[in-house]
Amino acid sequence: MPPSPDKTPESRRTQMYKGVLELALMRLLQDGAQYGLKILDALRTEAGLDLSEGTLYPLLHRLEKAGLIKAEWRHEAEASHPRKYYGLTPAGATELKVQTEIWLDLTGQLNAFLQRGIKP
Repeated sequence: MPPSPDKTPESRRTQMYKGVLELALMRLLQDGAQYGLKILDALRTEAGLDLSEGTLYPLLHRLEKAGLIKAEWRHEAEASHPRKYYGLTPAGATELKVQTEIWLDLTGQLNAFLQRGIKP
């Protein structure tokens, strides 16, 4: 019997991404404000997250609404039109610190557990 649509490797990966995308996004913005497509590219190439604009922009909006990031329009000389830049707020920096500690503790323990009995 084929796997149900919600149990495919791709759907499982999507569910896992939802849990780490917010953390990766806030970590990226800790380095400085960036505009949407640059954020998307960095999360794809640097963090290895396969996400679409349709996933990123609702997340940016949700984090902005929660006060964890702020947005501002900037017009730069090399750009033909203004771009909306997103940056981490002080509340976002605090949340990033908490989430990072939780993530590192969880993944450290889970990695050790998953590798039990695996021979090098």
